[in-house]
Amino acid sequence: MKQNNTYTKLAIFIVIIGILLRFYLASTYHISGDACWQISNSRFIAENNELPLFEHYGRDEPFWPPPVFHILSATIYKISPNPESNVKLLSPLLGSLTLIIFFLLANKLFNAKTAFYSTLFLTFIPLHLDYSVFSYIDSTVTFFTLLSVYLALNNRIYLASIAAGLSVLSKYNGIFILPVLFIIIYKKKNFIKNF
Repeated sequence: MKQNNTYTKLAIFIVIIGILLRFYLASTYHISGDACWQISNSRFIAENNELPLFEHYGRDEPFWPPPVFHILSATIYKISPNPESNVKLLSPLLGSLTLIIFFLLANKLFNAKTAFYSTLFLTFIPLHLDYSVFSYIDSTVTFFTLLSVYLALNNRIYLASIAAGLSVLSKYNGIFILPVLFIIIYKKKNFIKNF
């Protein structure tokens, strides 16, 4: 039991370092590239209260991505006193919450030692750092996907369904979490009711 507590404390320490690292890196970069297009669309949504369907806002193609990230960013534009700086903090916030949910999920499925090493890996893997710092939609889909699995494992089927729906509305490949949720629901009691 003492070893589990040690690994849990180490994991909490790693998650705190990961959170600080994500927010620090996000505060030092300037929005550009694909992130600029995502944020420009979010600003359009905030200013006009509609999706930029055929406005060709920033590109010569219609607005095609699922809109959850853009709506969350647009909300920051509407409520924040300094939206240009604060909109960059959405991805680090979701990436940081992903680290927490990931640790809780790994701890539930395995043990504290495995959860610690898994969290250590996820915290410092460059791909997750990249998507947790830049204003991409990938941090949103990752967060809602992990949240849906965690909620399903804790018998919160309705909330897991909402999180899975938000995952799909964040990025199209969020739909691939549905078979996992079906398996989790199938293994629970009252399959028909939960399904």
